[in-house]
Amino acid sequence: MGERAGDFKRQLAYAEQRCLYDYWRSKCRPGVLPHRKDVHPREIIQLLPFITLTDVMRENQHHAFRVRLAGTGLRTIFDTEITGCLLDDLPFGPARSTWLNVHEKIVEDRTPLCGVTPLIWHGADSNRQSALAQFWIKFPLIDENNDVSTILAYDVFTPISDLSPELKISTRN
Repeated sequence: MGERAGDFKRQLAYAEQRCLYDYWRSKCRPGVLPHRKDVHPREIIQLLPFITLTDVMRENQHHAFRVRLAGTGLRTIFDTEITGCLLDDLPFGPARSTWLNVHEKIVEDRTPLCGVTPLIWHGADSNRQSALAQFWIKFPLIDENNDVSTILAYDVFTPISDLSPELKISTRN
């Protein structure tokens, strides 16, 4: 994963994302992804407000995703507590299928993913939220059976007006 790891890390826009990527990589062993028990909150304390842990639940041939833990910064952004919620139940609107596909891809490919999207959240203060870009990164964590059981995520929210004009983000829902 050496050269690909460098390419992946260069995509990350924020130092906090690179910090979490380095932390996740430090927990990898040759040929083995980190376990959920390898991640210790005290080691990433500065990132906790925007950390999410999402459990992967197997249901027949499909997966369901339940937010096990969402940092307090996310509660502020979303104007609601999402800990304990299924991704299917969150107010993503038309972006729901995109987020479900991202999580499925992490489980299937067993590799981190990152991206930037406009914040699409049908919540209390939609004017404030629609003006934010969500820079996200998500990492697979495995269980004792070597299955991806948890997805570790970190989000950075930036006003779209602060972004470089070269970065095109559609704010249409």
